[in-house]
Amino acid sequence: MTTQANLTASEVANLWSAYNDNAATIIKMKYVLAIMEDNEIRPIAEKTQQFAEQNIEQIKQIYENEDHAVPVGFTDADVDLTAPRLFADTFFLVFLQNKFTMNLTSYTMGLTHSTRSDIRDFFTQCIDTSEQIYNETTDLMLSKGIYARSPFIPVPKTVDTIERQNFLTGWLGNRRPLTAIEIDQLFFNIQRNAIGHALLIGFSQVAKAKEVREYMRRGADIAEKHIKVFNSVLTEEDLPSSMIWSSNIEETTVSPFSDKLLMYEVAGTTQAGVGYYGQSLASAQRRDLGSHYMRVLGESLEYGEDGANITIKHAWLEEPPQAVDRRRKI
Repeated sequence: MTTQANLTASEVANLWSAYNDNAATIIKMKYVLAIMEDNEIRPIAEKTQQFAEQNIEQIKQIYENEDHAVPVGFTDADVDLTAPRLFADTFFLVFLQNKFTMNLTSYTMGLTHSTRSDIRDFFTQCIDTSEQIYNETTDLMLSKGIYARSPFIPVPKTVDTIERQNFLTGWLGNRRPLTAIEIDQLFFNIQRNAIGHALLIGFSQVAKAKEVREYMRRGADIAEKHIKVFNSVLTEEDLPSSMIWSSNIEETTVSPFSDKLLMYEVAGTTQAGVGYYGQSLASAQRRDLGSHYMRVLGESLEYGEDGANITIKHAWLEEPPQAVDRRRKI
């Protein structure tokens, strides 16, 4: 008889994150499906909910086999299914596409950081389903005419090498044109901030606690500022920007979700944003771009920390699994 190896710290971490994310998704999709009117978007929302429910059951089974405590996550107490519509159906579609973009990143990390075959199988299934739903959301956005393509540039006909140091110039002197890699990073950072901006404005309307409303408003202002920074670089080169989604917000002040869930959603997008900015910084080869990314990265880290302090204050933040503090045992 073969004995299954204990879970590694990496496996514990990624399963714990996946559990909480899927628990939140189930609650969010209950509300989305309660107010959804678009019959083309509804099947995707239903598939998303079913996917999250299946993931929760699989992780619970792993936890049971390992005698691992099950996170509290989120429950029906975190949603008001009678709340009025907060966003247009098309924004929910855009939100889902962005969610599965982040899912593909987090589940790929879960796969590549896991050792046990059952855990790798779980994350492989998650990647496969996330890829399917991502493609469905993208195809539907294209058919509805709400997918913003990144800018077009001429197709290179020759291959050249960089021969001068001024390729890195950015602060002073004549700046070279943006590379395709830099355009890609700028465009999708604008797109992600545009989604976050709309989300935060909506949340600032409905959050129950004053400090949570103020935190959401501050986040919307930061997202708007970052959009302007990245837009200015593209505009300087006569390149188009992404779409803005704030017109998709309704006027309601009744929250469909608990402040705990609102803060969790913003924490997740902020954490993902920090990761994307780090990737953009690593790929930027013009000094002015590096300076922009360093600044927005610092602002995002500070904003995320302030959010964590709010969730800790209200006992909304579950403590993640930790190593043994052996110093306390001395």
